[in-house]
Amino acid sequence: MLPAVRHARGRRARKDAPIFYDPGSRRGTIVKIGAAIVLVFFALWFGAFGASLYLLGKLPSPGIVHDGAGAQQPIDAPSPRAPAPAGASDPTTQSPMSPAIPSQVFGYLPYWPEWSDLSLQKDLPALDGLMPEWYQIALPEGDLVPFGFSAPHQQRVVEIIARRRSTLTLLPVVDLSTANDPAKTAAALASPTTSTRIAEGLAREVRAKGYDGICLDVASVPGTAYRDLARLLASLKQSFAAAGKQTCIINPITEAPWSEPTVDAVVDRYVVLAFQDPGESPRPTPLAPQDWLTTALTSVLATVPANKLIVALGTGGYDWVSNAGEPQPISFPETARLSALHGGSIRLDPVSLNPTTRFVDSDGNRHRIWMLDAVSFHNQLIALSRSATMPAVAVWPSTDADPGIWPLLDRNAAPRSVQSLLEEVPIGDYVGYDGKGAFHRLVRAPETGIRNVTVDPSTGLIVAENYARAAEPFTVLRYGAGEPRMVALTFDDGPDRVYTTAILDELAARGAPATFFVIGKEALDNPDIIRRIVDDGHEIGVHTFTHPTLENASGWRARMELNTTERLIGSLTGRQTLLFRSPYGRSEGPLTGAEAGPMQLLDQQGYIVAGADIVPPDWRRISADEIVASVLRDLKAGRGNVIVLHDGGGNREATVEATAHLVDTLRTEGYRFVTLADMLGLPAEKVMPPAEGPGTTFDAVSFTALSHFSVAINALFWVSVVAGVARVLFVTVVSHLRRRHPLRDPDYAPPVTVLIPAYCEEDTIVGTVASVLVSDYHDLRVIVMDDGSTDKTCSRLVREYGDDPRVRIIRQSNHGKYAALNHAYTHVDTDIVVAIDADTTIASDAIGRLVRHFRDPAVGAVAGNVKVSNRDRLLTRMQALEYITAQNMDRRAAERINGMLVVPGAIGAWRRKAVEDAGYYSGQTFAEDADLTVSVIRAGYRVVYEEDAIALTKAPAGLDRFLHQRLRWLFGMMQTGWKHRGAVTEMKGLGLVSIIDLLLVGVVMTALAPLVDIIFLWTLVDHAIALYFDPSTPWSQSSPYIAAAYGAFILSDLAFGLMAFRFEKGEDKRLLLLLPLQRLFYRQLLCISTYRAIALALTGQLMRWRKTGRAGLSTTGEAVRVETHIPRPTSGPVRRPGNRFPSTHRRPPAGPSLDG
Repeated sequence: MLPAVRHARGRRARKDAPIFYDPGSRRGTIVKIGAAIVLVFFALWFGAFGASLYLLGKLPSPGIVHDGAGAQQPIDAPSPRAPAPAGASDPTTQSPMSPAIPSQVFGYLPYWPEWSDLSLQKDLPALDGLMPEWYQIALPEGDLVPFGFSAPHQQRVVEIIARRRSTLTLLPVVDLSTANDPAKTAAALASPTTSTRIAEGLAREVRAKGYDGICLDVASVPGTAYRDLARLLASLKQSFAAAGKQTCIINPITEAPWSEPTVDAVVDRYVVLAFQDPGESPRPTPLAPQDWLTTALTSVLATVPANKLIVALGTGGYDWVSNAGEPQPISFPETARLSALHGGSIRLDPVSLNPTTRFVDSDGNRHRIWMLDAVSFHNQLIALSRSATMPAVAVWPSTDADPGIWPLLDRNAAPRSVQSLLEEVPIGDYVGYDGKGAFHRLVRAPETGIRNVTVDPSTGLIVAENYARAAEPFTVLRYGAGEPRMVALTFDDGPDRVYTTAILDELAARGAPATFFVIGKEALDNPDIIRRIVDDGHEIGVHTFTHPTLENASGWRARMELNTTERLIGSLTGRQTLLFRSPYGRSEGPLTGAEAGPMQLLDQQGYIVAGADIVPPDWRRISADEIVASVLRDLKAGRGNVIVLHDGGGNREATVEATAHLVDTLRTEGYRFVTLADMLGLPAEKVMPPAEGPGTTFDAVSFTALSHFSVAINALFWVSVVAGVARVLFVTVVSHLRRRHPLRDPDYAPPVTVLIPAYCEEDTIVGTVASVLVSDYHDLRVIVMDDGSTDKTCSRLVREYGDDPRVRIIRQSNHGKYAALNHAYTHVDTDIVVAIDADTTIASDAIGRLVRHFRDPAVGAVAGNVKVSNRDRLLTRMQALEYITAQNMDRRAAERINGMLVVPGAIGAWRRKAVEDAGYYSGQTFAEDADLTVSVIRAGYRVVYEEDAIALTKAPAGLDRFLHQRLRWLFGMMQTGWKHRGAVTEMKGLGLVSIIDLLLVGVVMTALAPLVDIIFLWTLVDHAIALYFDPSTPWSQSSPYIAAAYGAFILSDLAFGLMAFRFEKGEDKRLLLLLPLQRLFYRQLLCISTYRAIALALTGQLMRWRKTGRAGLSTTGEAVRVETHIPRPTSGPVRRPGNRFPSTHRRPPAGPSLDG
């Protein structure tokens, strides 16, 4: 007996209450209060912990005494600006405009300075041509030998030049002055064979590299060899002529190779060095006295056309030291640094008009420096401008020149006075060094110098310069050289679970100490290794938290990088550490001002900054033997005693093996392994003092929580990936194991009732009924249950089918779909019932295909195949793809284990006895179809899937309606799973697979699905940021595995989609192109609905029913048999105006059937 449908108002009986419903809102109140408490707690904790990581506290002083520097003293403060010394000019009245600018400006770029690329990057805009020192001629053979383009700074030089190549004249310098031996050079040039070999090699290289020519440095070619030189140049000239390449020679201004006619005839450009090389002269002397230069220029210009001449104006200097023989070359920034450091002052010599300085260093050595700066450069430009045609100039060298030179050569700048051009002397990008050792401390910060000049108004020459404030660069003190047979073994970039552990084992077996500079994020993932490092007697140093290029990090990030790692180490070991090593840092110390900048913060916090002496490139995957050989070579060469190896950041098997060999080998040779504290002569407690105070406990709890959270996130990632891939494999395999359905038996055609519940479906109901009536299944009747529609649903039904005996229209007040269907069952007199939604049209053969399965008395219900018909928008196309690849594939697999969770309301057939045994439709869930499906299976019946029974439905085209529909579906499925959770103990496919899959995969894993995408995207973004700062950055330890796992995840999705389309014959395979977008966009929408559904379940609220609007269906029937990917209407005898599809039914003259 069918139970009466309940319409009672007010609170339901508890046994019929909706699943998760909390009528008194008690659970909801508890959940909301609990959530608020948790949010407030985490907000407070996050704020307190975040602030503690940013607010650095100064570390305790270890009491190091630096040689010549005193105890750990603060960085020298910038000196105040002093008044101009007596005799300095008033620049406002004695500073005329800047001199003329040459038509061409070249720069000479020496090969050896590591910072040449950085200098070029700044100075290139002012240059028209470049003369990089790239080659030499090996004599007596005459082979062309490049200095080497593999050096990192030279690779960057080549890249910088390539960006300006179209507008830059490139004339590489070739050194023909091997060993500075004129006789050897002359002998080689005298050999026709050697000369030809040199010319052919040069011509070949110029053609291959696309240079604009070549410049031969012939400073050591004696005058007697000029004719032989001419033969070489003539051969070059002949090779270059067709391609328009230039021949060029470099010689001192006091020599005259042009005096040899045969030379002059084959040289396109002369580069004359307008300064003197003091050589080994012990007598300090100016490098380019103004009178000397003027006389030399006059002589040259009288012989050589100006357009053939490039005058090289010097920018460096020479330092004569009292205890040394020959003078040493010195750059302008280093001269300014030493002069300021030791109390010297830079002055312009009134006779030579060359700048000079003198001072006594801390060791008592007297220094006298003569140099060429922006003042002398200005005066030399004045001399050049007096010629009829001003020749080109070359800044020689362009690296580390006085920065005041470049404003003098800026053609785009507005005219300015000489004083304003030369006043500021910024050399903050230079770093100078004092001392010896692998430890670095910043002792002086940079200061922009203030220079005053006096100009002779009659000549335009600057006749005096004085510094109101000395120019200073960064000054770094090197210290801690240690004893000769001491060796400190250090490791960077760990800890790594595999390699650091193996290294610790090797060290423990040999009793050798070491120092590990750890990356914070790796330490967070491996806290036990950090504790073991300290427990084994090793030292730990900070290597930042995420391994950034520190000079490119903002101030707040630098603080966070340091303090987070410091606090983490303290929380794990109970000790702080004063040791720090910079990621990507040069072992010798910072090279530029940008690299030295973070040292100010490090010094403020009291860190001991460790560099390195010996750095074998173990990151390049060299063998263990090569690592050992490299270390031994550098040790024996006396290059220091602090060794750097890497225990993380990649495959470090060779490093592990090399560690054991190094310890054994070096001990055999008499070396003693020590920690960095030993190297500094400090007790271990000074370098790693105890971490004390209440903050330590807070840090320990916080970092432990973060560590567990990180582990949990990683675990969830892998669980999600493995579960997702495993589910795809399971569904695919089981779908293939599904049994073939029996062919349709024409003798089996029991009467069928089609139930159509309707609520406010005036736009679609007529077409839905029409599609049923044109079915090729003849023994059927239709019951339309109008559940209190407030629109014209009923009137339209009556108008179209009121006199059709096959259609019965029943109306009731609105009680919901489940109540309408239960009421309709009281009017069913057939054993088989087909239920469809009022917004669905079915294929003409759909009912027959569904009914054939009921020949098997064990079948209680049959699910049809629902397809989206309105595929005209991106959202609806993605829904169509989901129906094919998710819902239909799941039904195929579920049928095999009799675990189908839902016979869709859009099209499904039911055995009335099975529905009765299952207790009919229930109002306890919003997914009454799913609830009934599971109940039928639990009542002992089978539920199967008929993929050829096609129904067309219009999917929500708007985002709001889509989200509401999916919220209703997901919430209803959660209710169904929870209601039938007892099925798990019944040990059948429904409970063991489907219910668990619904609750764990369908709800929990769906809620976690964005985690997989976020972790993968973060891995890519994190690595991209690291590559931006350092192109050589390796993948982190887990990144390749994450990328591979995500790739497998995506490929499994694609394979699953392809397999689904194999079952769906005739479907539009172009939908597969949406799979990537479905993962990135569509599934996130499903996650939103999942979160909302979980919130409703936890709080005990029920969502409000809202009709899901769709674009309208036709108002008349659609006779279809869907066999292709885009459903098309069949032709029919009647086509009414305004209808998209034909109608084939005729209205019989029977009266209406209306039941209230």
